[in-house]
Amino acid sequence: MNYFVRRQDNEYGNCDGMLHEIKERDSLYKVSRLYGVTLNDLMEKNPTVDVYNLTIGDKLCVPVKHIPYIIQSGDTLDWLLEHFNMDYDMFRKANPQLAPWTLEENSVVYIPQNEG
Repeated sequence: MNYFVRRQDNEYGNCDGMLHEIKERDSLYKVSRLYGVTLNDLMEKNPTVDVYNLTIGDKLCVPVKHIPYIIQSGDTLDWLLEHFNMDYDMFRKANPQLAPWTLEENSVVYIPQNEG
């Protein structure tokens, strides 16, 4: 399952970030780790959602600067750079925690959003 989603307008108004739909076994902590944001930021961005009692189908606005992408079988660094139109330095700044030559299937990398 790929969590790669795009910034969007939704029934909750303009979400300045990503819209994440809660799935089975999701928790606020899990969503915060997936997108690399703080729990406090999630709570501030979602004042109408009961973040302590999330249910499947709830939608959270996630204030991210980078879009998460789950590595698929066969993905390479060269493919990521070309597919997402970025250079190596952009990739490293968004993913300082990674050793890019060891991209593992199902691991999460962050794709910088293009400004403008």
